[in-house]
Amino acid sequence: MSEKGLELLSPAGSPQIARAVINAGANAIYFGGDRFGARAYAANFSAKEGEEIIRYGHLHGVKSYLTINTLLKNTEVERSLYDYAKAYYEAGVDGILVQDLGVFGLLKDSFPGLGLHASTQMTVSNIYGARFLQEQGFERLVVSREVSIAEMARIHESCQADLEAFVHGALCVCYSGQCYMSSMFGGRSGNRGRCAQPCRLPYTLLGDDGKRMPLAGPYVLSMKDLCGLEDIPALDAAGVYSLKIEGRMKQMSYALGVVRVYRSMIDQYLEKGAKNYRVDPKTVERLLDLGNRKGFTNVWLHENNSADMLTYTEPSHQHKISQVEEEEEKKYLLDGELILEEGKALYLQASVRGHAVSCQLVGEELATAGRQAAEEASVAGKFLQLGGTCFMPGDFTVKVIGRPFVPVSVLKKLRRRMQGELEEGLIAEQMGQDFTRAQLQRRAKPFLPLPKPARSDGGGQKFLSASVMDRKQLDQLIGNQEISAIYCPAELILGMSEESCERMRIQVRESGQKFYLFMPQIFRMQSESWIEGLLSDRAAAWIDGFMVSSLDALGYLRERGIDADKIIFDYRLYTMNNRALARARSWGCHHLTAPVELNRAELMHRDNEDGIICVYGHLPLMITANCLVKDSMGCDHRAHHLSLEDRKGVRMRVLNRCDSCYNLIYNHLPTMLLDQIPELASFGFREFRLDFSTESPDQMRKIIAFACRSVRGDRLVWKKDYTRGHYRRGVE
Repeated sequence: MSEKGLELLSPAGSPQIARAVINAGANAIYFGGDRFGARAYAANFSAKEGEEIIRYGHLHGVKSYLTINTLLKNTEVERSLYDYAKAYYEAGVDGILVQDLGVFGLLKDSFPGLGLHASTQMTVSNIYGARFLQEQGFERLVVSREVSIAEMARIHESCQADLEAFVHGALCVCYSGQCYMSSMFGGRSGNRGRCAQPCRLPYTLLGDDGKRMPLAGPYVLSMKDLCGLEDIPALDAAGVYSLKIEGRMKQMSYALGVVRVYRSMIDQYLEKGAKNYRVDPKTVERLLDLGNRKGFTNVWLHENNSADMLTYTEPSHQHKISQVEEEEEKKYLLDGELILEEGKALYLQASVRGHAVSCQLVGEELATAGRQAAEEASVAGKFLQLGGTCFMPGDFTVKVIGRPFVPVSVLKKLRRRMQGELEEGLIAEQMGQDFTRAQLQRRAKPFLPLPKPARSDGGGQKFLSASVMDRKQLDQLIGNQEISAIYCPAELILGMSEESCERMRIQVRESGQKFYLFMPQIFRMQSESWIEGLLSDRAAAWIDGFMVSSLDALGYLRERGIDADKIIFDYRLYTMNNRALARARSWGCHHLTAPVELNRAELMHRDNEDGIICVYGHLPLMITANCLVKDSMGCDHRAHHLSLEDRKGVRMRVLNRCDSCYNLIYNHLPTMLLDQIPELASFGFREFRLDFSTESPDQMRKIIAFACRSVRGDRLVWKKDYTRGHYRRGVE
């Protein structure tokens, strides 16, 4: 059992819910302010409400964490973020959850002593990303929901940062931070806190032959809710410190009811230990009544995937309990004595019953009353008006000597002084003296704006690069003088013989092309052994570098001693703003692919030096640990080409990557910016990437020819169906 204990972390979708769950036994809460949170449609806090809740929590030994766990644009970071975060920093917020590398950089550089937590949106799924983020200054990591308890234990053993894991609530079918489906279909980005939940809609799954697959229902992307009540001892043993309940969009009844259940069960575990820990079926039934989606699942805590995780027939949230009686608000009993003597100063001695917290205060000298002298009962009634504070009258007396005159304003002033001193004493007692000293020493550093990037004139060398998915596509690119760089999936090299690899190496070198290994987009434990063997035996000696889509892959390569200049950021390692770019460059990584959710104007004002941009490709809308192949036909470790058909007849291709055990769900239309290459070059981009997924060699040749003409500056018209992605519209 952990010496540190377990933190029960509750959502707080409103100030009212925050107070309720604090009174119900949460050890910490997380909430969003009125900007930059991953639940833009929750009843988020104003700055004043946030300050009040932070202090209320501290009075009762409860920590508060603010969510700034979205990707921010340049204007938001440079104009608003500093002042917004500074208000919460000065109010004593205990930590801020972060997704954006630029946000992290500004907070770390500006606010000493502020706890920074890596949001689950950062998709940390392995020891390498965890260690890397710890080195950068994160004190807590919220691991991906897909990570098993065994993987959590491994991360804990190799990393000193606190681990936080979801223990209850809604699940996303896509790895958090990797979903573009809502963004592409409706402009509401999950990375900006505005997900429209298209995963909760019905779809038809079609097999390799285009025929409908037999499944239990049409909701093939809709996940059941997580319930980890049975797993509390195992999570503790694995080194997880904070048990997180999902639900900032949920109502009071849900948050309060779930917190009560988990508080009771955690207390049972801490008192009786793992051997005597039992979960009554009636307790689970109560959780189900508070809210669920076709039942509960805990599969991800134990294995990679299972069809049992899906709702199939009902995607909506079901509940029977719509109202839960709130706990009485926690109050401290105030004992003491107030002495009012004519001609002498007010004297107050006050203490908090049951706590080593007291104060002695001397007030103003009291004049002799004319008509209306102070009376004990009247003064007591006015002084002990403690509504809105954390106190209630206990053993408190008022003593009047002579005929003093006591203005009400004097009593109010003295009460405010008393309240302030006692509250500070309680906070020091509840949170610890070290905490109090650290809070008092907080001093924000001045805001330092970034210098504006130099604007390119569009000149200089421009070149094309391309990524592939299969061997035929790779063969089409090798030796093609129009393609300067090739990004080849590591899985593809793994399937080649030694002779094939050697022939390919010779061809690439003779053509003068650069050859980069595209690391698995999700780099979990199951990928490590074959990647290690691949780099040791076949690829490391001759490849020119690595494309990485995750912090785990980045951390792995850095620990392996790979030169940072050989590491290229994919668009899924988000550099949405110039501070994120600066942070990546501070690590020695200079080849950074632009995120796909920026529009034309935002790309124009981004620092695109040595920049890469994707100008063609079917965008993977989701990366899922859940496997549609396994769900529908069983796992045979073979590549399949399934399709998801939505209500409008739109078909999205689904590819399974068995070596790393994840699915890719592709947009039905390619994003096409080929004709925009001259304009993009004027924004500073030099490398224009083509992403091939399901294209035939003949289709590839036509696309490459079109791209080459655009690079030369020809005016072109694309005659096939396509989307501009976010180039024109952007995201909210």
